[in-house]
Amino acid sequence: MNPAIQQSQAVLQALRERVSLSTSEMYMKIGREQPVNVPRFNVVPLGKNLFDVVERSTGVSRGARTGHDGACQYADQLERNADFFSAVTATSKRFGWRMARWTAGFSALLVLFAYYGAQP
Repeated sequence: MNPAIQQSQAVLQALRERVSLSTSEMYMKIGREQPVNVPRFNVVPLGKNLFDVVERSTGVSRGARTGHDGACQYADQLERNADFFSAVTATSKRFGWRMARWTAGFSALLVLFAYYGAQP
């Protein structure tokens, strides 16, 4: 993997850990229990050392793995990917709104220039 990508992933992981730490500190300060994060994926035994990874919200099977450890690792990987893609979606929405505002402002500026440029 590219060293720059590895470095950015390490920085993002450190930031995620800091956010979870500060969240737990906040709950300690206000005297409430921290809510439990429910996993998105369950590992379900199918028999003969075969395990299925099922998404909790939809019940859709995400894949079968041999061995409980392999299935748990796959569920953890899917969990990390889901967190990553939800963050990317939020970032792309922000970028889309920023581009829409920029386009509207630029078009208003062009209309203004056209209006004053048409004056004799």
